Amino acid sequence: MTERKKDIFYSQIAPFEMRAAYVENSDLDKGRDTGSHVHPECEIYINLTGDVSFMVENRIYPIFTGSVVISRPYEYHHCIYHSNEPHKHFWILFKPNGNDRLFEKFFDRPLGEKNLLTVSSERQKELFDLCFKLSGETLSELERYYLFFKLIYILNDADSPEILEDIYTKDMAFALSFIDKCFCDSITISDIAQSAHVSINTLERHFWETLHMTPSSYLKKKRLANAAEMLYNGHTVTEACQESGFADYSSFIATFKKNYGMTPLKYKKHIENHK
Repeated sequence: MTERKKDIFYSQIAPFEMRAAYVENSDLDKGRDTGSHVHPECEIYINLTGDVSFMVENRIYPIFTGSVVISRPYEYHHCIYHSNEPHKHFWILFKPNGNDRLFEKFFDRPLGEKNLLTVSSERQKELFDLCFKLSGETLSELERYYLFFKLIYILNDADSPEILEDIYTKDMAFALSFIDKCFCDSITISDIAQSAHVSINTLERHFWETLHMTPSSYLKKKRLANAAEMLYNGHTVTEACQESGFADYSSFIATFKKNYGMTPLKYKKHIENHK
């Protein structure tokens, strides 16, 4: 008699939160501002329809039916609308809570790189079915675990295509890089335009054509994203303000509350209570 035996050790999975939703946006303004999209969760975005592209950090990815975009905690991202075409998609948020080893696609890469994933046409329907079940059905805990990790398994097999098309003007590419490096300093839009060797009007026009937002709005979003991440990592409100490029403390409090729905101190306490 031949006997084959293999002992398997299952390491502990820390409890974590997960939310899934199916979203239909229609009758949109082309210049719609999706807000500061940074949060303490990992996100999976899966496109069904829509004339959109997706920005993560300072990289813009072309989006088609079945495109998947992943981001990890406090990785800046937002959807860019190019027309009023209805936009249908799934999003899944989950907190890794120390389970980073299970999510290599999210953490084993440089910030702002390899966010776009493509799955084979054969697996697209399977992916969509999984998302519909996760977002719309009453499931047992075991079923939810099974569907979620089956989805993660599919994404682990997905490709990260090399984006060859350069959709930036030269000044836009420079401005985005300049802001990424210097947003913590007291830079102005005039400083950015001058360094990019264009007028403020030209820079603003190129930002609007590419991102549907002004350079001032983009700079503010980067500063807010950095401040939110600092608060998440235990820094004080004063440190988050000063080290994120905000010159005025009162203005920082008001701007943060407008974008996150609570003051920086309440945000910090909320994060601490939910870690």
